[in-house]
Amino acid sequence: MRINDWIPKVLSALRSGGANLVDMFPPYKRVEGQLRDKGADSHGEYNLLIEDQIVLVDWLTYETLIVGEPLRILMTRTNRAISIDRVSP
Repeated sequence: MRINDWIPKVLSALRSGGANLVDMFPPYKRVEGQLRDKGADSHGEYNLLIEDQIVLVDWLTYETLIVGEPLRILMTRTNRAISIDRVSP
């Protein structure tokens, strides 16, 4: 395999890794509201719809939360949940 074949792959990996690294740092977004819907896509990602925001969560969180619950969520720039709190009505 030639070096010219590796360059695009290495650049793509660096770009993806850099984007993930930037996503870890503040500022974080906050959303508060009722869990309106939840769903899973074909790529194995689990999503929650809070008011008008789609938030990415892990499978355990997806299974635990119930549609209709009032929630407060802290999330990264790419809408991955960092913390989820149940809010009393």
